[in-house]
Amino acid sequence: MEVNKVIGKGITCWICGAPATESRSPVYTYGTYKEQLIDSFHRCYCSKCMKEVMEQEEAELNEYVRLKKREMFKKALATLEKQATDMYEYKEAIDVVDDYLSEHPDKFDSSYEVLAAIILVHNRIYSKMQYRIGRYQVDFLLPELFVVLEIDGERHAYNKRHDTKRDIQLQQALGDGWDIIRIKTDYLDKDAKKLPDAIRKVVEHRQTGKVNWRQLYADN
Repeated sequence: MEVNKVIGKGITCWICGAPATESRSPVYTYGTYKEQLIDSFHRCYCSKCMKEVMEQEEAELNEYVRLKKREMFKKALATLEKQATDMYEYKEAIDVVDDYLSEHPDKFDSSYEVLAAIILVHNRIYSKMQYRIGRYQVDFLLPELFVVLEIDGERHAYNKRHDTKRDIQLQQALGDGWDIIRIKTDYLDKDAKKLPDAIRKVVEHRQTGKVNWRQLYADN
């Protein structure tokens, strides 16, 4: 059953009052169910108004994402400042990440990822952000160091089984010679500047077992 035939039963456009030709519901699909949805008080539109509504919603969503990413960026800078960091020393890296974030607003999921990116750029550690490996997307791929870097927030404390399974599958996809490093956001909160040294320690001790993150991030 065509949707315009169903909507044609005297239903008017939600905005302009013209005869409706499209339903806003994304689930009208099969026969009677489609008719039932349209008769169940879904907002309907003429083709012109539907296009305008969708364009407006897309613009609003893009603006929401932009503002959310700006807040993440500001939070990352605030975290760095709290660690008594000379911000002017990091300005070049901050500007690089700022520009990258503006061009790729989908590449960061948290302020800690932004913070890690700034530290990596400052230390000239080449990385690919939000990089897909098989069915998974990792926070950072460091191809020159053969390292996958994952930034783990609080939710990962309750998903250890899932993370372990994920790491096994990532390791299989990457092959021998790669390390998967999971660093807790607590460590970045404490001293983000130690991140490069911690990564290099992992690389140096590839064959000697796990690295003690607490020791690496201990106060000197």
